[in-house]
Amino acid sequence: MAKTGKKRKKVVRMGRTLNVGVVFFGFIAIYLIICIYMYFTSTHISGYEVIEGNLATDYRYTGIALRTEQVYSTEKTGYINYYASESEKVSVLSTVYTLDESGKMADILQENAGDISLGEEDYAELRSQISTYMSSFSDMEFDSVYNFKTNVDSTILELVNQNMIDKLDSATDDNSALFTRYNAATAGVVEYYIDGYEDASLDDLNADWFDETKYQRQNLRTNELVSSGDPAYKLVTDENWKLVFPLDAEMESYILDKMQANQRTAEDGTVTQGTTYIQIQFDKDGETVWPSVTVEYRDGQAYGVLSFVNSMVRYANERYLSFEVLRDETSGLKIPRTAITEKDFYVIPAVYLTKVENDTGFMKQVTGEDGAVTAQFVNCTIYYQDEENAYVDPEEESFSTSMKKLVSGDLLVKTDSSETYQVGQTAKLTGVYNINKGYTIFRRVEVLYENEEYSIVKEGTSFGLSVYDRIVLNAATVTEDQVIY
Repeated sequence: MAKTGKKRKKVVRMGRTLNVGVVFFGFIAIYLIICIYMYFTSTHISGYEVIEGNLATDYRYTGIALRTEQVYSTEKTGYINYYASESEKVSVLSTVYTLDESGKMADILQENAGDISLGEEDYAELRSQISTYMSSFSDMEFDSVYNFKTNVDSTILELVNQNMIDKLDSATDDNSALFTRYNAATAGVVEYYIDGYEDASLDDLNADWFDETKYQRQNLRTNELVSSGDPAYKLVTDENWKLVFPLDAEMESYILDKMQANQRTAEDGTVTQGTTYIQIQFDKDGETVWPSVTVEYRDGQAYGVLSFVNSMVRYANERYLSFEVLRDETSGLKIPRTAITEKDFYVIPAVYLTKVENDTGFMKQVTGEDGAVTAQFVNCTIYYQDEENAYVDPEEESFSTSMKKLVSGDLLVKTDSSETYQVGQTAKLTGVYNINKGYTIFRRVEVLYENEEYSIVKEGTSFGLSVYDRIVLNAATVTEDQVIY
């Protein structure tokens, strides 16, 4: 019987087939890893588009007012009632206050208080005070609430007293014996507060003046019973007054520059200082004025001194005044300060400049292989030129030879002359890196004004910037001729 059995199948092992998809995505993964690594390890270069603009800066200050002030005291003890309104201009015939030694007048005033009514003008004055307070109220200065309350109480008392005294005057002559009238000692503006600065002058100027937390003001109208020698009122007797305030470095430079521009030099060399004016706007009422300005120094600190010849009565009730200096805002091209850098340039006298057809450059002295000396024209980019000098990039190369066009030690020949100039002197120019063409190109700029973040540069300068140019945001991150994209 024949043997039967299963035939064994021979298994042939095949080689592994290369998966093209896996390889492709593997290369992509490696590329992405490299890109991510380069992104996080390389310096990022950001661009900035040049725009037109200006720098609106807040030039707000608070100054202390110095005036010609005289305090007048009572001659007797008694009950005082004020007749003249605060900040009112008075003459020597004007009654400022009355004094009742016996107290009988106070009783009569108290008995007739219910018969006194305020007029429309009186209410208008109160409304004005309330409106002024509301417009300047700040949650950060709650002490102003108490000052406001005191002022309103004093004003009401003053108005009521005036009405009562007028009625007593018109009622009978016998009432005149109840009180003594006191007229103003001289002509001036009457004020009913004292604060210790009545005799202050520039000779006394010091930093403590501007610490308002130490300022103490006494309202005289809150006193009913006074003793002989107590301060009763004061008069401001001169229309001329000053406002002194601490200067920061920027405002100090601004004022000094304006003062220097007003200096005049005579033929004998004598320098005279003309009067310098600046424009300011008071926060209290928005009034714009043009005081003259000078600068004083105490213990290394600069102070601005504004001198006024009018408007005294408007602010006689205030010792501290806040205001804004109104400067002409400088307009031009607005760029970040981080974009500005400096670069060295060869300084060459402008008389050595020459033109060949449409090219500008210099005649450079060249010695040939045979020893013959000739003058060869070298066209150069002039980055800046003034009346005396031209500024040339030391790194500028010839396109055909890739050699520097000028190097230190080269001799330049003046046209139609045997005079020569040796290249070597350098100076710095201020500029930015332009990237319009995809690589960095230095462009000179003239800074007109700057603050902590931005600079305003002049528009339309030779080899400078134009609106919508692209520049490097941070000049410290690049070098000249660096490819950006």
